Order: sequence, then structure tokens, then C-alpha cells
Amino acid sequence: MAKIRNANPKTSSGGYTRVFDDENLGKLIQQVQSTVISNGAELEKIIIQKSNTIDDLDCFLSEYNNKSDGVYLCPKNVIKKSSYRLNKHEPDLIIFEINDKTHRCYIIELKDGDNFDTKKSDGEFSTLEQFQNHLGKRIQFITDFFICSFNQENKEIIVKGFKNRFTEKQVMTGAELCRLLQISYHSILQDREADASDNRNYFVETLIKIPFVKSKLADERKKLIDEQEFYDTSDDT
Repeated sequence: MAKIRNANPKTSSGGYTRVFDDENLGKLIQQVQSTVISNGAELEKIIIQKSNTIDDLDCFLSEYNNKSDGVYLCPKNVIKKSSYRLNKHEPDLIIFEINDKTHRCYIIELKDGDNFDTKKSDGEFSTLEQFQNHLGKRIQFITDFFICSFNQENKEIIVKGFKNRFTEKQVMTGAELCRLLQISYHSILQDREADASDNRNYFVETLIKIPFVKSKLADERKKLIDEQEFYDTSDDT
């Protein structure tokens, strides 16, 4: 998971500042929003780092018969550099599974969250389908496409989230993706939980240093002290 402390938004925090009428608070919330947006890319990086990756797709597909049995991951940036690219239709990941019995290709769009923009469901499906048709004609692999919701374990919810545009056979959970890649799903969750802990600490520590917040906390503390003194005095009488 991306860390809030590392967020460096490229745009002004003016909109967030106006919401709170406080520049410091606006900047902090903008950092949070920037981190949320970065999380999808960060997840992809983690998966790539843990996987057996392809650096040159053209070279891989010309020599795959000489490859050892195993699972090979091709990231989006490598797809874009290859002759197999399809402008604006490249998926996030392509996974090639090679063994004695089967050669399979999994075309995957990766989603970090489990709340989906249903307005884009048709577009997501169409893009994956077009790339499958484009790639499947050119390679000797059984080729399928999937949408993967990394943090949703219930396939029915994923299907409903995309307005039933995808069938259950066309959706994938994060655990399934990791099993396919032969990497640890739980280790990825643990790494991200550690970052979440850092995010909580950074957010609170930064928040309480903001003058407006510090002043409000001081006012609340004074109220609590006054109330306690009042009750203590009442008990004495």
C-alpha cells in the first residue's frame, strides 16, 4: 500500500483548502486522496516484484517452447513496448502458464478496491474482449480474460459490482491471482497492513500539529477538566 507520508500531489490543494477553510488541513486531505489513487499502481508493483516476470514479450513468445514449465507475468509497460500492443486496450497484466499438458494465457485487469464504477463496466469488458481477440489469434495459447478485484473474496459481489457484465468465470479474487502466480497472498496483505499502520500514525500525528486542530483539542481538554472539577466539587458537598 502506498504511504501518505510519501505522497507528493502535483496539483494545488485549493479545492480541499476551501472545503475546510484551512490550508494545512486541505493539504493533508489531498495527500490522503493522492495515496488512495496511488494504491492501485502500488499493488501492481508489489505483484510484479514477487512474480517471475517477462522483460521482452516478443522474445518470450518467439521462444516459449524452450521455456521451463512455470508461470510468467508480463506487465503493462512491457506489453506496450511489444508488437502485441493494441493502443489504449492493453490490460494491466498478462500471465502465461506453461506445462506439458496446457499452454494458457490469462489477460487480466487488476482492481485494488471492491467498489466499482459501474458506468465503466461495458468499457472494461469491451477492452478486455478486444485484446483477447487481438492476442488470441497470434499465439498458440488457450486465451481467456478476467477482471480481478484484489480485495474482494466474494465473486458474486464482483459480478454484481460490474452490473453482471462479467460472469463468475470471468472474475478473479486476489487470492486466486496469487495462487496462479505462485506467490503469497497473505504476505502481500501483511505488507500492506504495515503501510496502513504507518498511514494511521502519520495522519494523526500530522493532524494534531495543525494549529486549528491543536486549538480545538486544547478547548476540548479544558472542557473535560472543567467538567471533572465540577463533579469533584459536587461530590465534596
